[in-house]
Amino acid sequence: MPIPIRQIILLLCLLTVAPLAMAQSAPTSASPLSASVDQLRQQYTKSFPVHSQLFNGPEYVDYARRYPNNIGHQFFLLPEPATGSVFYNDHYFPNLQLVYDIVLEQVVLQQPGSPLRLRLVNEKVRSFSLADHHFIRIEADSSSGAVIKTGFYEVLVDSAVQVVAKRTKQQKDRIYEGKTRLEFTPADKLFLRKEGNYYAANSRSAVTRLFADQGKEVQKYIRANNLKFRKGTRETDIVQLTRFYNGLSSH
Repeated sequence: MPIPIRQIILLLCLLTVAPLAMAQSAPTSASPLSASVDQLRQQYTKSFPVHSQLFNGPEYVDYARRYPNNIGHQFFLLPEPATGSVFYNDHYFPNLQLVYDIVLEQVVLQQPGSPLRLRLVNEKVRSFSLADHHFIRIEADSSSGAVIKTGFYEVLVDSAVQVVAKRTKQQKDRIYEGKTRLEFTPADKLFLRKEGNYYAANSRSAVTRLFADQGKEVQKYIRANNLKFRKGTRETDIVQLTRFYNGLSSH
């Protein structure tokens, strides 16, 4: 028989006082109070599958909708929510519906059963995943601030040498037939992290300089695999070469 909703409301009070009461009595077997708390906790979890702390952020307003016939959109991948997870406020929350506004750098939560979208507080987001893409929050300090800024970065290679990508888009106003519309253009940036330091990875030479200790093998690999580091393939080429270098360094 399901627990009446008024008992569920008492959960927070019970969760507060029950541990203290049980600690003081130190029973050798499960007490009725402990069983009641466990039963209420299970009922609460079923009734509220997404923790309430996720819903304390401000509403996200889709600013692009004010303009008709936009070119592109401000989101990572697609404007529709996709299944993801977030490590938020020191808790892990799986199976959420998320979008990521990479212009404003905002992780947006789609509220279940509602068109309402809420912005998560950036400082409380340690990491999140969206459609199998994993992002972490990097806090820049005095030594790295000139190269990398505080924000969310997609992890492309997570090894001795790490590759991360800053996903962003440039937003421009365009006048078309007397009406303003927005144009969103990708402007991603890549970074390597080696021995605790971040380096911009915007060219072949910038990457190979970091791999100079294995320069002969690296150059041979570049030629054998026809890596060109051109605009359309730069990201995949850097990821491929970094994985090769990490394999050399691990031997």
